[in-house]
Amino acid sequence: MATGQMRYTITDRVARRALIAILALYLLLGLQFAFGTPLWQVPDEPAHYTYVQHIAENGRLPELREGDYPHDYLEAAKSVRFADTDISPIRYESHQPPLYYLLMTPVYLAAQAVGWHPAYAIRVVSLLLGGVALLLGYHVARRIFPRDPRLALGATALAAVLPMHLTMVAAVNNDVLAELMIAAVALQLVAPSAQRWTWRRAVLLGLTLGLAALTKLQSYVAFALVTAALAWDASSRHQRDDALRPIRALALGAVMLGIAIVVVAPWLLQNASLYGWGDLLGLQRHDQVVVGQLTTGEFLRANGMRALLVGFLRTTFQSFWGQFGWMGVVLHPRVYLVATLLCGLVALGVVGALWRIFRARVSLEASQVRGVFLLAVWGLVTLAGYLWWNVSYVQHQGRYLFPALVPLGAAFAIGLRELFTGSPKLPLGVLAAALLILAAEALLGGDLRAFATALVVGAACLLLVANWCERRAPGAMMACTYLGIAAFGLYCLYGYVIPLLSP
Repeated sequence: MATGQMRYTITDRVARRALIAILALYLLLGLQFAFGTPLWQVPDEPAHYTYVQHIAENGRLPELREGDYPHDYLEAAKSVRFADTDISPIRYESHQPPLYYLLMTPVYLAAQAVGWHPAYAIRVVSLLLGGVALLLGYHVARRIFPRDPRLALGATALAAVLPMHLTMVAAVNNDVLAELMIAAVALQLVAPSAQRWTWRRAVLLGLTLGLAALTKLQSYVAFALVTAALAWDASSRHQRDDALRPIRALALGAVMLGIAIVVVAPWLLQNASLYGWGDLLGLQRHDQVVVGQLTTGEFLRANGMRALLVGFLRTTFQSFWGQFGWMGVVLHPRVYLVATLLCGLVALGVVGALWRIFRARVSLEASQVRGVFLLAVWGLVTLAGYLWWNVSYVQHQGRYLFPALVPLGAAFAIGLRELFTGSPKLPLGVLAAALLILAAEALLGGDLRAFATALVVGAACLLLVANWCERRAPGAMMACTYLGIAAFGLYCLYGYVIPLLSP
């Protein structure tokens, strides 16, 4: 952290209270999403629910079979908002790793015993798991950025109030447990003794990796983090007196991988009996079953590369913030315009922070550099997986980036902090340039974009006020930003989700 920003921080006591407030706000918002979102109006929720239902009623894991993705039936159910729809034929998630569904089976049975709809009970428990993931993510960021609690609080707050994220964690979906497991692995890698690799730590990490792999295939992110940490610590550039030698690093990696494989082995062996030894993850069977799902190749042949790229970028951004139901409920364009402006300003803040560090030649602690490196790996590997998935199928859904909300949230918090405490020259200059472009369009083309113009002017005024306030009350304007996003979430729920998706 730059010396000039050291005085704009908050105490640990205030940080603890702020964390409690964030978690309380998360639960308050999440419960409204859990009970307010109509059943089955979250992507893939029926298929996740029937997985749990199958275990509860049959005492064994399901098999993914032909017909488990009834495309026409599913589309008809969406068209009537799942009114009086039997969801039992929707079973296309049966190839998923079983840990989440096994954990939710007792919840299903307990809710059924007391006469409560099991889906709502599972939603509540999933929400609580999301709270644990938030807490783990906070401690990851706190250990990487120990001198300014605002960054860890900001990273946690974004995940706690983001409308689309609330929609997913307050649903029947294994994504939330995957986020928790990845954060659990990351926390072990940034612990104070993280660079002192012991066999005991390797065993614990191996167990955690195995549980992550039993949760969701997206757990490859956790494996990438462990590999990156081992490579970093074994590198000659970063070695200390108690350095991790390459041979020892390979041995530790082998132990962790071996333990993870032992944990996952029962599920893999069952898959071998169901799908064959060449399809231990059930992915080939999945590709055979999901007939009717739009592939990227089909879209390219029909619409071309430009349409694919434009649709990918637009839909990814929109669905990261909020595109509800089965991607059918799109918010007003002006809402996304506000989100675009906010993200643009935050990105400028990140650029400003990097430039200030470079110009002042600020030297970061070795552990902090290592932590930032792991955050970068976390985000980039998640993005790579998202791009890879979209090579096969048109899955432009920003929710697939949520496993990286800790690094994304940390970057968002860094950008906000810089906007509110650093020099406003760069963002104000960009806003002035945008205003000139809008004025030129109005004069030359007769197109007065009144809302966009007012938005730019308002953003400039708010930036100046926020900069003045944040310097005098550290964290206040950042808190207001996240509270604004929370209010936006309620607007989405009560203005779009409930009225437009209820049967």
